[in-house]
Amino acid sequence: MKIMNNRTPIATSAILIGAMLAASAWAWSKIPAGARIPIHWDIHGQPNGFATSPTGLLVTPAIAAVIALVFAVIPVIEPRRLNLARSGKFYHAAWIGVVALLAFIHGLTLYSMVYGGIAKGNYVFGAACILFAVIGNYMGKTRSMFLGGVRTPWTLSSEYSWQRTNRLMGRLFVVSGMLGVVATLTLPLPLATETFICAIVAAVVVSLVMSYVFWRHDPERDAENRPQ
Repeated sequence: MKIMNNRTPIATSAILIGAMLAASAWAWSKIPAGARIPIHWDIHGQPNGFATSPTGLLVTPAIAAVIALVFAVIPVIEPRRLNLARSGKFYHAAWIGVVALLAFIHGLTLYSMVYGGIAKGNYVFGAACILFAVIGNYMGKTRSMFLGGVRTPWTLSSEYSWQRTNRLMGRLFVVSGMLGVVATLTLPLPLATETFICAIVAAVVVSLVMSYVFWRHDPERDAENRPQ
């Protein structure tokens, strides 16, 4: 059985998390004692959760480490390991992309805490939109599995439906991500966020419905149901 090689995302995650911790150590000496550090934001990019140092300096690196650990464990518990290994580019892009996004958010947060004057919400939202587009670019190349991709009763029981549905979802994610980037550059952040969320919700709903349609038109299913 083909074993997924995760050395690259593991090494990349370690480097990014190490950089986050180094940035936290640097910021600790710059931020006034007792300063409130944002650790959570609403959909409009406004902070709505805070913590004081050192907790606030360690929350995001800790979340990144947990997420990287989850990504490392999934190949061990995925029932369709061979298909996951064949979907390695998609899986690694999602893994590295999520950890990199958290590192980017952490860096911007610390920079704004030390120097101020940065429209962090716009940068974070734009980066998240790019991540969706990148993941979408690889989604169409995935193979049927339980812990990734578009999973419905129809995609999991039909390779034809899986391939067509994930290819469709991938394209819609790319379009949604690029639409989100354009919206970030041209619209106020709250409106850009709502535009992107509507696009993603529409992409998910369309893909779920089409997974059934593709399953209904699976040539192998038609052959199985044909009278002998």
